[in-house]
Amino acid sequence: MSKRIALVGTMLLCAATLVGCGGNSSGSNGVASGCKPAHTGLKTVTSGKLTTSTYNFPPFIALKGTQVGGAEGAVLSQIASMECMSLTGLPLDTGSVVSAAQNGRADIASGNWYCTAARATIVNLAGPVYGDQIGIISADGASTFDEIKGRVVGTVDGYLWNNEFQKIFGQSLKVYPTPTAMYTDLKAGRIKAAADSYGSATYANKQNGGNWKVVIPKADSQVAASKAPPQVCFPMPKKNEALYNAINDDIQTLRKNGKLGQLLQKNGLSASAADAGPLKLIK
Repeated sequence: MSKRIALVGTMLLCAATLVGCGGNSSGSNGVASGCKPAHTGLKTVTSGKLTTSTYNFPPFIALKGTQVGGAEGAVLSQIASMECMSLTGLPLDTGSVVSAAQNGRADIASGNWYCTAARATIVNLAGPVYGDQIGIISADGASTFDEIKGRVVGTVDGYLWNNEFQKIFGQSLKVYPTPTAMYTDLKAGRIKAAADSYGSATYANKQNGGNWKVVIPKADSQVAASKAPPQVCFPMPKKNEALYNAINDDIQTLRKNGKLGQLLQKNGLSASAADAGPLKLIK
């Protein structure tokens, strides 16, 4: 799972108002005729297409065949449009997604991949795209870690904040092997609060009837991820520097014009996640 530090771990948007697209008629690949790319001379695995290796992980990625939606799919679709390309997915198992970008089978990888120092040794990391904010899930909308002290609190094995949680909650902390197991216990009342990434938590809440409240907690020195959320990047082949530089530039354009935050919010994340700050690799 990409929330872990380890190396392994359907909405398509292309409006005529997007940067780089001109005219209303479309060519054979769905790109507006007369489109002028934000960057010229880019080479991709398939001409006219931006191919992302990925897997189904809503709300970050919603995969239906080769159609890529979700928060990252919406961002990549807009980037593809800026470069007068269409977006296509290369569905793979989780452990093969980054390696497909590494070896050039895909132009870019997606699926909530953290910007880690180890990962940066094998691929270029475009971004950061957004910060993977922590969310507290509870019935009453608790907004601080102190508010849930004294409750039985759930988290998932491998999450970045687990050591800090152990110090805060002690024996009241339950560590689950999977998010599904954690949410099952939360629904059954065996735990009274839980922590997950905000995007995953809002999606799980929707899937479970929307009876919980998901809150991004106030920054707290007890939990580093609440002050500086881990950054998410798009892994890319090291051998295609021109495409890497172009996509980095496109991400910054979307951040500056506000579209990045809008796309994230429309797809289950917080708009504030777009304010990820400068790249800081997790070591």
